[in-house]
Amino acid sequence: MAIKPPELLNRIPSVADLLEKPQIRALFERWNRSVVAGGVKSFLDELGSDLQRRAAEANLPSIRDLAERAARYVVSRQHRALGIAINATGQLWGAPWNSPPLSEAALERAHAIGREFEAHPSDDTPVQALALLCRLTGAPAAAVVHGYAGAMWLALAVIAGDREVLVARAEVGDVGTSDSLPKLAEAAKAMLVEVGTINSALAADYEAAVSPRAAAVLTASSDVYRVVGQTAAVELDELINLARDRELTSIDALGTSPLIAPPTTVSWPRRSAATSIAAGVDLVILRGDGLVGGPSCGILLGSKEVIRRITAHPLFSALSIDPFRMAALTATLECYENPATGTHQLPVWQCLFVSIDNLRNRAERMAPQLAQVDGIASAIAIETRSPLAAALPEGIPSYGIALSPADGDLQKLNRLLRSARFPVLGRIESDRIILDLRTVLPRQDTTLIDSLVGTKASETPTQCNPIADS
Repeated sequence: MAIKPPELLNRIPSVADLLEKPQIRALFERWNRSVVAGGVKSFLDELGSDLQRRAAEANLPSIRDLAERAARYVVSRQHRALGIAINATGQLWGAPWNSPPLSEAALERAHAIGREFEAHPSDDTPVQALALLCRLTGAPAAAVVHGYAGAMWLALAVIAGDREVLVARAEVGDVGTSDSLPKLAEAAKAMLVEVGTINSALAADYEAAVSPRAAAVLTASSDVYRVVGQTAAVELDELINLARDRELTSIDALGTSPLIAPPTTVSWPRRSAATSIAAGVDLVILRGDGLVGGPSCGILLGSKEVIRRITAHPLFSALSIDPFRMAALTATLECYENPATGTHQLPVWQCLFVSIDNLRNRAERMAPQLAQVDGIASAIAIETRSPLAAALPEGIPSYGIALSPADGDLQKLNRLLRSARFPVLGRIESDRIILDLRTVLPRQDTTLIDSLVGTKASETPTQCNPIADS
């Protein structure tokens, strides 16, 4: 005889009861008691709502089973709150990712800074990261601020405030997921002068656009879009010569570009910061969390006079990078000092360097294990291409695992992956979900499998179904 819903509700354990169970107590080592208790309370609230909704067919699991489910719920809730997930999309930059993982050296350095008092360097003591940036790229001077958009705004405000900036029409667009060049220029009180057409900007077009109010020539590489088809762009050397002849400042905003020329085994369509500096650009701007492989920040490299003007701006200190990220950036840059092994220590470059044979072996090993997960009908190792970023539209060869849903519901399978103890994000292609292993670090293979093996398909319609059939 089925227990009536009111009686089931009365039998739901209290938060205090579950907090005493070993599965929940183990979480106190990871989060404080109030955080865990809040998660357990939310779990029990959803349990009560589920009981009322399902009424007659609902069965209350044992308190041990509830404790296990509550523990999974709390862990999943914390991972979602932190935005942590396994990246199996094959995409290194762009939504939904804020930044790629840091190297162990960078994490250890940031952790060390957080454990001790840190002394502010004296005015005559160069910050190590800035010295490394100059040494590695050949730049006369360097500065670092907390973000790429901030670096762009600062450069425009200092160099072209109340004046004009010449830029190719095709480059007047978004510079990130939430920032656009026109908005940054407007905030900096710089006026953009669009040169050429959407698919063509030649040296003669720039020459014709120069006016007495012009202050700079800007090249801006976007990380979120690209122009395809028949295009024509002016060479960097021509722009540098034009800027010098007309006494303008040349700015090269590279976005996600390498700090130095990448190894020949990796082909990247954009020039490195060192290449731009060697060509004679007055100011180079790039992302620290791009191919540099460091924390989120904006790196400015250029002549001593330009960098001096930028660091003298009243708002430079407000935009300056915090000690933790500066420490992580320093450790990242130190990796470059050994050309033979340096970049192999950085997770971003590990994803680019990993061989097809390595990816194939991992996919073939993991596929049979994923095929046993509840809600997955089949898991097959397949050859694919990693999209990586907008700057590399054709992607690069890779290997992954194609998952097919057990009941034909692709969105349900996607929710299964995202509601795992450690969320897994893949990409949907036709009627399958592809887990691209190029962006899954080898140390995450076991975590990926273990997270999904412990996730029930029946628990995925919401954050966690507290009363899945018991």
